Amino acid sequence: MTHHIDNRQFTPRQPRHVLDVIEHCRRNGLDKAEERKLLRLFGRFASRHELQMNTKRPPVSPR
Repeated sequence: MTHHIDNRQFTPRQPRHVLDVIEHCRRNGLDKAEERKLLRLFGRFASRHELQMNTKRPPVSPR
């Protein structure tokens, strides 16, 4: 048995924001070791969410 699916029911997906890994590291002050790790993991480009979830930042010292 088949069913008709109306394409108007589905909303188009939002485009993923893809960032340059090297530029992201420079803007966020990440060191070279962290940059190399991200480049090995993702290559030259990755989504914002992937970069945020895989970045370790040094703890901020209290004032």
